[in-house]
Amino acid sequence: MRKRTEMRGYAVAETELSSFDRQFHARCALQRPDRYRLLDALPADAPRIARGGGVSYVGASFGGGAISQSLDAFDRLLAFDAEHGRLTVEAGARIGDLQRFLLERGWYLPVAPGHPRASVGGCIAADVHGKNPARDGTFRTWLDALVVQRPHAEPCVVDREHDADLFGATCAGFGLTGTIVSATLRLARPPRALVLRRVPVANLAEAARVLREAANAPVLYGWHDGGAAHFGRGVVNIGLASGDDHDRADALPPAAADLPARVAPLPFTAWNRAGLTAANRWLDWRWCRAGQAPMTLGDALFPLNRARLYFAGFGHAGMAEAQWLVPHPRFEAFANALADLVARTRPRIALIASKLFAGTADGFSFDGNGVALAIQVATPAAHGERAFLDALAELAIAHDGRPNLIKDSTLEASVARRAIDGFEAARARLARHDPQRLHTSELARRLAL
Repeated sequence: MRKRTEMRGYAVAETELSSFDRQFHARCALQRPDRYRLLDALPADAPRIARGGGVSYVGASFGGGAISQSLDAFDRLLAFDAEHGRLTVEAGARIGDLQRFLLERGWYLPVAPGHPRASVGGCIAADVHGKNPARDGTFRTWLDALVVQRPHAEPCVVDREHDADLFGATCAGFGLTGTIVSATLRLARPPRALVLRRVPVANLAEAARVLREAANAPVLYGWHDGGAAHFGRGVVNIGLASGDDHDRADALPPAAADLPARVAPLPFTAWNRAGLTAANRWLDWRWCRAGQAPMTLGDALFPLNRARLYFAGFGHAGMAEAQWLVPHPRFEAFANALADLVARTRPRIALIASKLFAGTADGFSFDGNGVALAIQVATPAAHGERAFLDALAELAIAHDGRPNLIKDSTLEASVARRAIDGFEAARARLARHDPQRLHTSELARRLAL
């Protein structure tokens, strides 16, 4: 139920919002401006936060007493250089829509999150990674410039040379330096076709070796069984460019508007122990065999399109995802210790995904040189699952792991502060660009950003 009110000339609706993982719900004030002047129509002291596609796993675009400012109306393409591969676009544009537009013209964004409704501004604010961050880096790698609007001030056009501090703070700044209103992106030529090669692995350590050997593949990720009986067993998927020519239209992702922001949950939790055991057995039989098959670029870019039933299966209890990046020298010991932890605690792990990174962390960004594991846990509010997530955090920190703050709704400020070198320096950099802390959210409140 929504309640619409008029406040000093701008319309605000009261509405219920929730994070993608369903771990945070709040009744919030939501503004839907359709003019740039309305972005700055709030009272000077009103807390605010930009809201893009609303598909963040955590409460990054609402909560914390802030008015959420929807950027749905700010989705225009401002400039496109088809010769050199550059695009300037408003921050509310959906990544899925951009990829359709670009692929039809022989270009694409190599780094894109798994959900096509994610916005360009959200991708910058989270500094998302794509299907092979070791090869392509994170979203900031392809970002040339951006425009940031701060309350009652002129818009700032920034890049790595002009106000590099604001540029760096805004990437993985979670919208806390100001409202991103537009961005200029560099593009790449897409592979004409992809062949997905499957390499079965017996455990996570073997997966890490296979990932390192295939570091230059356009698509590279692993899936692994999270059950205690076959922990870590799975497959590494290697998407290789093919020389075969096939109809490029087949590779286009669906329009973002054709897909819901989230799937209605089942009235029950399908991913109980029996459900997870059955699902892992089916996936092991269906996918964990050596082989290869054609793959459209649309499916490679947006795997969540084909996983809607999977997310519905978490039911109203939702899930939590903990994603940790562990350096190569420490990864095998971490994987072995994690297997022991799972054997002792037997959490309801629905999915483990592995990815390779070869970057350098900056501020709060999820980057570095190592292997990342994303671990999705069903019914995270249950005592055993929450205890596992807490133990996982301690284990990862002991092996120099770095958390993905935009994915994990269970992290507390004290844990994030210990896990991220330079946490206080990064927090201070955010404060330099918003000393009154006008931009805030549930994520910012929980992590004391």
